[in-house]
Amino acid sequence: MKIVDKISEEGIHSVSETEYFHLVERAEDHLEGVNLIEKDWNEFMVVGDTHGELEAARKPAEHSYAEDVPIVYLGDYVDRGKKQLENLAYLLSMKMERPEKMVLLRGNHETRGMNLSYGFQQVVGKQFSSHLFERIVSLYRKIPAAGVVGKKYYLAHGGIPKGVKDHREINELKPGGERYREIFWNDPSEEIEYFEPNFKRGAYRIYGRKAVESFLENSDLKMMIRAHEVQQSGYRYYFDGKLLSLFSISNYHENNKGKYAHVKDEKIELIDN
Repeated sequence: MKIVDKISEEGIHSVSETEYFHLVERAEDHLEGVNLIEKDWNEFMVVGDTHGELEAARKPAEHSYAEDVPIVYLGDYVDRGKKQLENLAYLLSMKMERPEKMVLLRGNHETRGMNLSYGFQQVVGKQFSSHLFERIVSLYRKIPAAGVVGKKYYLAHGGIPKGVKDHREINELKPGGERYREIFWNDPSEEIEYFEPNFKRGAYRIYGRKAVESFLENSDLKMMIRAHEVQQSGYRYYFDGKLLSLFSISNYHENNKGKYAHVKDEKIELIDN
């Protein structure tokens, strides 16, 4: 029985640490290990934060599988939710099952520091041990930080880093460096034009319309799709539609909706999650 099926039928308590450890090791071989991944898909689905809410990850995955459409997850798979180990196991298993039709991108919660502060380290330690936790942290380094799909869409958890002219320069960034981390930490703002300090988060930056337009133009791309922030409606468009921000968990904060996106022929359908 596959570990993901065992978890589904019998619960996470039925899985040994060795079984979960081996899942992580096998999944690592299917992760791309680059800063930026490119796909030529003309049709695909995009999912925002899932934060340990298994159903928020599973519904779009099953939709994608049923229609044989590729899918991209924008990061933040653990911390806070009720089924963090289950959610990560499910996504890693799906990545192994559909390696060429599924992309996992890295969010700011795919980092050791955030896991120590927001619950995942404690969840792993309670169920298994610190040894498995450190192995999962090592896995994070193989997850791409950003993607370009269909030569039109730039995808990342947070957005664009300051000082990076186009998407090609992302592959030149040092993994773990400040500019690299800005890819999954920075937020868009309609109130500025380029980059300013991100006082809301107390670190990193916000970026404005001209920063986005310049990056897209230099990259010969049409649009950016990102996650990283709760949206009351599950989504929000910025900069006259040049940026779409998704959040895929319903009832996460003040009865918000969750959404994921189905992109086809340059049209975007927003789907309740």
